[in-house]
Amino acid sequence: MFEARINAEAHPGLLTASERAFAVLRGAAETITAAAPKPGRPPALMVALHVWAMAHGVASLFGRGDAGRRKLPMSPEDLLEAGLLLYLQSLGLAGGSRAGGS
Repeated sequence: MFEARINAEAHPGLLTASERAFAVLRGAAETITAAAPKPGRPPALMVALHVWAMAHGVASLFGRGDAGRRKLPMSPEDLLEAGLLLYLQSLGLAGGSRAGGS
């Protein structure tokens, strides 16, 4: 998916699907960040982009079909879930404590 080098703008259906998928992620980020206290509340778009980047990284690690792919001791779902939980905890948006002791 990420290495296909397909210009999404040249394929309206692909562009529409991409925008719709990101809208779901952005909506979830808006819901999550709305629950955070206003002082220090991260922008929802920033959270959505961080989660998107993390998901792309996990997909890249597991999506390689060549000999360069490492064997990893967990599933992509487990790795993404753990990374997302750590990220949200560091923002004070999930169980645990906020970075810096807040």
